[in-house]
Amino acid sequence: MSHETDHESTAPWDASRVNLTSKELAPGVFAVMPDDVFAKDHVATTAGFIIGEHSVLVVEAMLNGDLASQLIGLVRKETRKPIRFLVNTSYHGDHAYGNYLFPDSTVVIQHPATKRYMDENFEDDRQFMLGLMGKGKGIERVQSRSADITVPDMISVDLGGRTVEIRHFGFAQTPGDLVIWAPDSKVLWVGNMIQAPSPALPWLLEGRHKETMATLARVRDFLPEDATIIPGHGRPMSPADIEFPLRYLRELDSAVSKAVEEGRSVEETLKTVNMANYGEYSLFDWAHNQVNVPAAYSHLHGEGAEVK
Repeated sequence: MSHETDHESTAPWDASRVNLTSKELAPGVFAVMPDDVFAKDHVATTAGFIIGEHSVLVVEAMLNGDLASQLIGLVRKETRKPIRFLVNTSYHGDHAYGNYLFPDSTVVIQHPATKRYMDENFEDDRQFMLGLMGKGKGIERVQSRSADITVPDMISVDLGGRTVEIRHFGFAQTPGDLVIWAPDSKVLWVGNMIQAPSPALPWLLEGRHKETMATLARVRDFLPEDATIIPGHGRPMSPADIEFPLRYLRELDSAVSKAVEEGRSVEETLKTVNMANYGEYSLFDWAHNQVNVPAAYSHLHGEGAEVK
């Protein structure tokens, strides 16, 4: 498991300029988002926390110590109860590097594939993130801290009078994608399996778009219609909004499959599969042309589509 596709050289956001804010979605249930989340279609990492009668569960740890400190500070504005659990939705550095700043008593929860990746590849991954996000953004100071508990399928944790479920629905962007479901408030954190609402597109950094489609459909079918989704890098959205990335992935699959069947090269495929109707996304050229089309082409070509 790795970052299969190189990011563009320009950072998608400046980690030294992020100001995190919290929004209470239901009593004791907070989304944590950058303060520009309603102004842009892609922002820095989102997070959250859930307060029970006895303890707190935090979702995500952010990219560096400064952002992790901001997140912990937002928790402490609401409660002095101990942060008992910390869940990372994936191994990506902007979701998990800040783990080291949380108290030793906090139990870190990840999927087994996420823990394995962090244990085996942390230093290489940090160098990758330094190249992506830039030096002087606090990444130099982060320390590796992986899971105390791994979740291959589902567990429930008790915060005192409130149960939270941590689930794995399948591959979406990484093999270790986890979601966090607060049943009493109907709020779901999904990490990078959904970047943000429309016009944001999926990022197929590790390919396998057909598995991504299946996982997103499972998540959509799991949720009640009035649930709230917190995506990995955007404003809150509804289960109905999942249809947008699903429609994009279905159209991508169909168009690239046709190109593969016609025997086109990946370069020719890029020219024919332009899907300009999705071009409102600020990162469209990178996400679609540099990442998604080549990833879908490689996946479909590799699974034995007939090449004329």
